[in-house]
Amino acid sequence: MSSARNILFALFAFFAAGIAANADVVIDRCSEIVVSANAAYATRLAAEELNFFLKGVLGEALPVVGKRTDGKTAIVLGGEPVPLNRDGYVIEAATNVLRIFGNDDDVADVNATAALPGEAIWQPCFRRGTLFGVYAFLERFAGVRMYFPGELGTCVPSAERIAVPEGRIVESPAFSVRRYGYEDGPVAKEILARMNETDFKRLNWYRLRMETYHLRCCHGAKTHCLSPETWDAIFTNACAVLSSVPSALASLGLVASPWVAPTHKGRLRSPFPVFDAMPKDGLTWVRHCNCNWCMKNVPFSKYDIGFATDLVWRRTAELAGRIKAKFPCARVSQMSYIPYARIPTNDIPDNVDVFVARRGPWAERTTIGAREKGEVTAWHAKLGRKVSLWNYPDKVGCWNLEMKDIPQIAPRAWASYYRAVAPHVTGAFAESESDRWIYNYLNYYVFSRICWNPDADVEAILAEHHRLMFGAAAKEMAEFFDTLEKCWMKVVAKPYDTPLGPGVCEAPTEEEMRGKIYSPEVLARLKSFVSSASSKVAEGSIEARRIALFTREYLEPLCRR
Repeated sequence: MSSARNILFALFAFFAAGIAANADVVIDRCSEIVVSANAAYATRLAAEELNFFLKGVLGEALPVVGKRTDGKTAIVLGGEPVPLNRDGYVIEAATNVLRIFGNDDDVADVNATAALPGEAIWQPCFRRGTLFGVYAFLERFAGVRMYFPGELGTCVPSAERIAVPEGRIVESPAFSVRRYGYEDGPVAKEILARMNETDFKRLNWYRLRMETYHLRCCHGAKTHCLSPETWDAIFTNACAVLSSVPSALASLGLVASPWVAPTHKGRLRSPFPVFDAMPKDGLTWVRHCNCNWCMKNVPFSKYDIGFATDLVWRRTAELAGRIKAKFPCARVSQMSYIPYARIPTNDIPDNVDVFVARRGPWAERTTIGAREKGEVTAWHAKLGRKVSLWNYPDKVGCWNLEMKDIPQIAPRAWASYYRAVAPHVTGAFAESESDRWIYNYLNYYVFSRICWNPDADVEAILAEHHRLMFGAAAKEMAEFFDTLEKCWMKVVAKPYDTPLGPGVCEAPTEEEMRGKIYSPEVLARLKSFVSSASSKVAEGSIEARRIALFTREYLEPLCRR
């Protein structure tokens, strides 16, 4: 009986495997990519990226055609706009056809879709749902991993075929606001992979599936004055800005998006018109408006970090009400920022998008960090809708934490923070200045995973990273990265409050840095990790080159300090 049961089980397994194989759409070298001749720019970009990686997986690129060839398995990209979340995508496999599509914009000038003139030109803002679907397909079914552009940061396994089970996958990101950077640090020449720095950073922005519009909130009111007359003038300016939206569309090169906020010469992309009402930076007891009204009515204080809370939010609420009456579709953005960071007593109109400026990942496991996460929750409760975040996991150009040549790598802190606040936020801008771009790459990768799925398993993500990037040396390099993260979290372990703004921490002294955090013993341990790792991989291999990269970019600068 046992033998008969085994035979029956084997037959069942055989036929089940056959059924499963027949149900797969199989992509191989005989397949083709189908893109309409009049496809949007974003769809054509998706085809380029798909073929780049398929060449790595399958050994050769696939033909790109405008119409399906009878009898050929096809990957069909794009199509008519679909009723999805702005950044959502569909992967649909059936009868030798794999369709990948989302909402895509046609763009005449990618540079013109950047956030601000002369700033972060590598952060283009246009809809590219099909591209996001292509990346998801490559990751899910081909095993591709894109930690950063170029051979050293990309893992592409070889295969004869890629099998996609018949069915339909529909996905959208948990966060609509997904942004990092500012002064993001130079990229080492070795990893630029013959690209210029802008192209490198832009490609990384695409591959991490970052945001497709910027919700602007950065001192747009350009004044410290809180007098009624000044805010009457701000309303007049807002009307002029919002009235110019339709006429600005023709010159922007972004055809499909229904609204484009015209702030900063029309280069700011948003799915609705926005006016940034945030007061000018530096509204403190030191730098403030000296007009008679402000000197009489604003309770400037050196010690109260929320002294302007009710005044600023009352002005914002009044402005938003007036704007809504004239421009029903328009929105107003405002920051919860020192010295107006507390929860205001007045009601906030529903056309106000609130950013909450708090330290973020660097304050994890501190009392202030716990308090600030509570403030995010409180803002959500106050408004009855989610807020966006502006966080400060940065290092250079950041208040008093000017520490060059120290890796600010802490992906677990990023994951811990953004997972905790996920129920209360639409997403985050992580202002992450650094002296070297490579210091942040793993922070960014983990951030991108959490932005799409806050329940993502960060330990599994990191273990996979170490295994794919370093092969037989995964254990040693995991210890190397873990040690650096523990050290960095000691560097930022003492945040404190100041009326000058969020993000400040008490920097360790040089004695603490050299004697305790990055002591000779710690440096010796880091050296032993990379030495042992190097001994476990073949000389000249891709794994050896990666270990050498992190030795040069992470360890050697630390040892030279």
